Amino acid sequence: MKKIFAFMSLAILLLASCAPKEPVLTPGVWRAVLLTSDSTEIPFNFELKTAEGDTTIEIITGDYRYEVKEIEKRGDSLFIRMPLFSSSFALNLTNEGLKGEFIRNSYKMAVAATPNQEWRFLDEPQSPAYSAAGRWLVKLGEKELIGEFAESAGKVTGSFLSPSGDYRFFEGLVTSDNKLMMSCFDGGFIRLFTADMISADSLANVKMYSGFSTLEEGTAVRKEDAVLPDAYAVTGMKKGYKTLGFSFPNLDGKAVSLKDEKFRDKVVILQISGSWCPNCLDESKFLGEMLDKYSPNLEIVCLAFERPEGFEEAKAEAMKLVNVAGIKYEVLITGHSPAKLKEALPELENFKAFPTTIFIDKKGAVRRIHSGFTGPGTGIHYKNFVQEFTTFVEGLISE
Repeated sequence: MKKIFAFMSLAILLLASCAPKEPVLTPGVWRAVLLTSDSTEIPFNFELKTAEGDTTIEIITGDYRYEVKEIEKRGDSLFIRMPLFSSSFALNLTNEGLKGEFIRNSYKMAVAATPNQEWRFLDEPQSPAYSAAGRWLVKLGEKELIGEFAESAGKVTGSFLSPSGDYRFFEGLVTSDNKLMMSCFDGGFIRLFTADMISADSLANVKMYSGFSTLEEGTAVRKEDAVLPDAYAVTGMKKGYKTLGFSFPNLDGKAVSLKDEKFRDKVVILQISGSWCPNCLDESKFLGEMLDKYSPNLEIVCLAFERPEGFEEAKAEAMKLVNVAGIKYEVLITGHSPAKLKEALPELENFKAFPTTIFIDKKGAVRRIHSGFTGPGTGIHYKNFVQEFTTFVEGLISE
């Protein structure tokens, strides 16, 4: 009897050891890969954290981290909703990691993620012949961009500047066979830049992948003095107009216009923005710093152009940006989609980009309009922008 019992116990243990292990959501840094329509891989990293029963992730690109808190686990399924950009992940937890789809607006991309992988493109040190650090003039068809890159410990970081704003935060490397590879994922927008470094100053076979299926090709050369068109010379006021006559409701439903007493004898910055716009997130954080520094002599007003035009629906979208950026200044719901900006602000001429920033002096006159935004991912360009912006605001305040 004892032998039979021992045999049965051993059999049970063997069966238990052979049973499939239940997948575990592992804390730490993960490597994820998104697949484009032609199966090109766009990698990014995120850190998964668990504390007191709550799970959060932080999307990582260089020094930039984007926190995501809205995560729901149902059995072996994981649903992650981004705070902005109308995007989410629908994933299945497996013994190898996570697999599923990234969903944004009208398209979906296959995605797979593996835990305990901090590398992005390659997991071994590389020894390229050339450095990508510096400024590059990138031509993609008729489009011209400025690439501004830094390099440290084998890692290349930076961004691309365009007349309508920058492409935010990229991270990558140069391989031992001199191939430059950089990717960007900020929770909504997805990009991959690849090129062959055929010399210290020239890139060939340049490719920029965007989203699920967009591919642009071109060339690039090192050009340390490359500049974009003057962002202050793009958008202006129509002849005969010196100010803006709008009246839009704030988040409480109260109508606000530049004629209100609270703006009397103050410098006002108008931010033309939307929660769907990644550069608007960066600008909102910057404007918050400006308000803290120059209040009460400075007022900032955000004019929110959201895709739903109904007040409550648009307010719900605008509140996403308010919460993520920590906006403390006035936010007005224009009731117009981005495509209908000209109807909302008929005084403007040649409007080109979100965000656009309008400087208004103490007398209520528009003094300057800046198209686009040069964010913190652009290095020295951002520092120069902040200095110029600050100097101009201080000048208006001192008048």
